[in-house]
Amino acid sequence: MIVTFADMIRHRRSNLELTMDKLAEKASIRKSTISKIENGEVRKPEYKTIKSLAEALDISYDDYIGIYISLERNAEVMLDILQEAISTSKSIFLITDIATKYLELPHLDSYDAIKQMFITANHVNDTSIRFALFKTITKYSRSHGVMPFIAQGMYKTYMIERNDFTQLENSYQTGKSVLSYADFLNEDDQIIFYFSLANHSYSLLRYNDCLDYCKIVSEIDQTNSQYRAHVTFLMCNCHYYLKNYETSKMFLAEYNNYSFEFVQGNVNFMTGCINGRSGKVDLGIQQLEQYLKVTSEFNLVYVVTMLLELYLIKCDLGASRRLLEYEVAMKDSLIDKYTTPDKKARMAYFYQLAGNALVSQDVEVAFDFYLKSASKYMEIGLYDNALKSVVLINEAILEDHSRLSIEVVRKMNEIYKQIISKKINE
Repeated sequence: MIVTFADMIRHRRSNLELTMDKLAEKASIRKSTISKIENGEVRKPEYKTIKSLAEALDISYDDYIGIYISLERNAEVMLDILQEAISTSKSIFLITDIATKYLELPHLDSYDAIKQMFITANHVNDTSIRFALFKTITKYSRSHGVMPFIAQGMYKTYMIERNDFTQLENSYQTGKSVLSYADFLNEDDQIIFYFSLANHSYSLLRYNDCLDYCKIVSEIDQTNSQYRAHVTFLMCNCHYYLKNYETSKMFLAEYNNYSFEFVQGNVNFMTGCINGRSGKVDLGIQQLEQYLKVTSEFNLVYVVTMLLELYLIKCDLGASRRLLEYEVAMKDSLIDKYTTPDKKARMAYFYQLAGNALVSQDVEVAFDFYLKSASKYMEIGLYDNALKSVVLINEAILEDHSRLSIEVVRKMNEIYKQIISKKINE
């Protein structure tokens, strides 16, 4: 194993069959300096010397920097090396190793060292590196009992993890693990954290959890901020899905008092939804059809899906099938970078309803919609919902055996295997 600069330079020079004179010329380094390094007289050469020799000998950055950081004790130099590694190396292991060695420098105050590392991590653009650095900060802070940075590290880790919509359940558990440390976050971060957890639980259809987190945001944020407006609307939606329609209307009225430009459209939409779900189906359809004419691309998925549900309640299959023409536009709206897991879940539900609308007319297309629904649910980790969509195919076949075919069985089997595999991996 190459564990010293003497071994590294001598071994590589020998392999390349370079004389010391030739290497000195190639690296623009004195022969006497190279000799001292190879003989171990200079255990820790200057960084620029090693860098020049490494480039001349085609030694990888990761190889020579790994040895250098084991010897360096200067905090500023270590930070410079860390910054260089972040922009140069592809090895996250090396980067976190440098960060750890910086944190462990004996003459540094632990709190100050962690604070500096936190600032450094916050300015990293690469998500995987930033994530690894926050994990490193959390681990070191935990071992030294620095509570504020345990909280900050876990919070920042969660905020990155939650953006992977294929791991919603796992990242939700990560978020919940931050709850024990949330009091160590500053007020602004607490608001963002609880708001994020509220949206996360809403995406997982855990409406009671969402209500709990929304209440905490409302208690912390006593201003008329957008966060407070958003959680008010979330509480309206949660009660709506929990079939507490009167309570939902109460929060909708409170939400209507906010003056943000996005409020009125949401109020119009939810008014139609609540009326439709609370027995006033025709009124709900009328209001949603009016809103559909002016809705934004962002809300299209929600409006069409709700209308489709109400038309199916009325058994108006003609109007239901007309709404299927919006599928392409709805899919296009999901491309937006701000697309939420909840919106993808509504698209999955749209496909499920589309299957219901077509199953009596075109079984093959209906089954394809059910399978699309299952696939879309799997994209965001809602595997139980995906199974429900596949079960609808089974029920349709049980109702009419002529709908069974080898191709349908093959497609169902493939989806089942994917769902089971995903659930096992989780």
